[in-house]
Amino acid sequence: MKILKVCLLSFALLSVFGLVGAEETVDVAETIALDENVTAESLGITEPSLLPDSPFYFFKTWGREIQSALTFNPVKKAELREKFANEKLIELKKIVEKTQNSQTIVKATENYQKEVKKIKEATERIKETAKENVQVDQFLDKFVQHRILHERILEKLETQVPEEAFAKIQEAREQHLEKFGEVMTRLENKEKIQERLETNLEKVKGSEFKDFKNLEILKKLEEKMPEAAKEAIKQVQTNTLMRLKEKVGEMTAEKTEQFQDYLERIAGEKEKQMEVLDNLKEELEAKPIIQEKLMESRERILQRIAPKVAPQVTP
Repeated sequence: MKILKVCLLSFALLSVFGLVGAEETVDVAETIALDENVTAESLGITEPSLLPDSPFYFFKTWGREIQSALTFNPVKKAELREKFANEKLIELKKIVEKTQNSQTIVKATENYQKEVKKIKEATERIKETAKENVQVDQFLDKFVQHRILHERILEKLETQVPEEAFAKIQEAREQHLEKFGEVMTRLENKEKIQERLETNLEKVKGSEFKDFKNLEILKKLEEKMPEAAKEAIKQVQTNTLMRLKEKVGEMTAEKTEQFQDYLERIAGEKEKQMEVLDNLKEELEAKPIIQEKLMESRERILQRIAPKVAPQVTP
């Protein structure tokens, strides 16, 4: 009888610890999802029912072009093109979820790329800056928020597409960052770029660790920004890093482990993420234990992305 009680107690304890472990895994998975899974609703559009692989998709294309042709206000036209870009990116996301056919994915990606180019062309017809026109000001706020979400989608897609389509997704990501920088510097005064970015980065929903993800995106954006705006981007990075440093410095041991798990599993450009970790480590000199944990994660990420070197054959 005593043996039976001990067995039952052991089973109960194992069940509890198992549930706790599963709960922690779910928590991290949910946290990552907050920074990776972008919905149509978050981009202000509805879920598409007609996708680029449909033989009837050309009707949708015609409808969009007619709507654009009948929109004469330059800012409204730019807003419309931004809406179409949102729709086409979500269409691409749905295509990737539906099929691993590289040709279909590449075609949907090109569809999105053309729309990104059309946004840039539409903004070139806007004569005023955000300072001079409230409509331009409102357009830029949405534009910045959407670009951050576009980057999250494209980064995630890079991990989901077949190898033959990977380069095309990567090309689309580079292009959208370039156009992001060009539109920002075209419509915003240099002195206001920092404020615009910081305000809208905060408005974009995400996890408690979203500052880490934002820093990765800012580092990539800095490379694509015209020289006149690079200093503003660097200042946004500095402020975001300080905010992240405060959060990480106050983490409990359990929360630090969750952050480590997040770092090692979140999608994105791992080289840039390691740069963020290096910057964060420098700011956490007073927290050697947390520094050590972050460097453990950095090492594991590095091992994962390091090219496999072929063994040398001795003659």
